[in-house]
Amino acid sequence: MKTKLLLLLLLSFVGVLGQTVSEKSIFSVSFQKDTIKVEKDSKDIYINIPLKIKIIDAQDWNEHTLEIEIDPLNTNLPASDYIIYDTKYDFKELSKDKVINILLKKDTINDRDRVIVLKLKTKKGITDVGDKNLGDNKDIVIIVKSHQTKYEGTNDYKILSYVGTNFDMVEGKTKAKNLFFATNIFLPPIKNKNKVGFYFSLYGNRTMSDIDSTGNTRRTYKLKPISDSSHIKYTSQNKMIISRVSDNIGVHLSPLFRIIKSSNHNLNLYYAPSLEFIWRKSSITTEFKNPSELDSLVVNTHIPGIIIMDNISKRVQNEYVFNFGGVGLFLVYETKDFSFRINSSVGYSSYFYPSNFLISNQQMTERKSDVFFSGRAWITENKTGITLQTEIMNTAINPRPFFGVTLSKAFKLDQLSTILAPLTSR
Repeated sequence: MKTKLLLLLLLSFVGVLGQTVSEKSIFSVSFQKDTIKVEKDSKDIYINIPLKIKIIDAQDWNEHTLEIEIDPLNTNLPASDYIIYDTKYDFKELSKDKVINILLKKDTINDRDRVIVLKLKTKKGITDVGDKNLGDNKDIVIIVKSHQTKYEGTNDYKILSYVGTNFDMVEGKTKAKNLFFATNIFLPPIKNKNKVGFYFSLYGNRTMSDIDSTGNTRRTYKLKPISDSSHIKYTSQNKMIISRVSDNIGVHLSPLFRIIKSSNHNLNLYYAPSLEFIWRKSSITTEFKNPSELDSLVVNTHIPGIIIMDNISKRVQNEYVFNFGGVGLFLVYETKDFSFRINSSVGYSSYFYPSNFLISNQQMTERKSDVFFSGRAWITENKTGITLQTEIMNTAINPRPFFGVTLSKAFKLDQLSTILAPLTSR
C-alpha cells in the first residue's frame, strides 16, 4: 500500500515538473495590431508601435532575441523616407509596455499611399525559434498616406469682412464713393463631426441693371413766350439714354451639403439651397443727347416766362426682394495662397415695389412673382487680402438683369479695430 502511494506521488511530481518545463519552453511576442495608418507631414513625425509581450521569467531566456525585420517584397516606401530605431532586443529587455519607434521623415509632395511591412523574428543565437511563439500578430502593415493640405485646417477664409469699392459700369470707371462692404461666414461640413455646413453673407454693393438707348425720340426742350396769349415751343429729335443703378443691402443664408470632395481636400462642391433678402434702392436716369431736326411751333397758350427743359432727369425707387433658391451649388477651391468660390442659385422670387397710384396721399406697393437665377464668383489672395468679386442676377418672366463688379480688401473681424484706429495709433 505504501509503495503505491509513493508511486502516485512520484507521478504527480513528474507531471507538475513537465508542465512547468512546457510553460517555460514557449512565449508570446506580437504586435498589438496587424494594421495601422499614418500620414506624412511637413515635419518629421514618430510612429510608436506597441508590442504585446508575455514571457515567463525572461531572465532565464539566455541567447534569445527579438528582431524587427522589413519585408522587402511587400514594402514600397523608400528606405530613405524612414528610420527604425533598435531592431534587435534581448528577451530580458522586453516588457509588457515595449514600443517600437519609427521616424517618418517630413514630406510635402502629394503621392499615392505607401506601405511598410514589418515582421517579428524570434531567435536563439542564429536558430529561428518562431514555432515556440504563441503571439497572434507577427506581421504588421503600416499604411503611409501622402501629406495632404487639409482644408479643415485652413481657417484663413472662413470668417472674413470686406471693404472696398464698386466698379461703376455705367461710366466705365471706379468711384471710391461707391462703397462695397460684406461679411461672409463659411463653415463647411466636417467629416465625423457634422453633415451640414453653413454659409452666411451680409453685404452692401452697387449693381447696374441696364442701359437702354434710342435715337428717334422727339421732345420739347424749350418754351418761350411771344405775347400774353401765345408762346413758341421748340422741339428736337434726340438720342434718349435710360440707365438704372441700384444700391443694395442684402442678407444671404445657405445650408451646405457636400456633394464632391477632392482627394487633396482643396476642391469641394456643395448643394446649397438659399434664402436671400435684398433692399434695393434704384436710381433711374433719363438723358437726352445729340439734338437734331430742330423745329418750332407757335402755341396759343400763355406762359409766365421762358422754360428750359432739363436734359437729365432722375427718379429713385425702393424695392424689396425675397429670393428662395431651391436649386443651388456652391463650389470652393482654396489653398494657403488663395480662395476661389462660385455660388449659383435658381428659384422663386417675390418682390415689392411702389406703384404709380396714390390712395389717401400714400404710395401704394405692388407685388410680383418671378423665377430668378443668380451667380456670384469671388477670388481672394491670402497674403494681401485683395478680393475681386462679380455677380449677376436676373428674372426669367420679366427680365431685369443686375450686374456688379467689386474690388475690396478682406480682413479678419479681430482686425477691424486696427483698420478703424487713427493712423497715429497704428
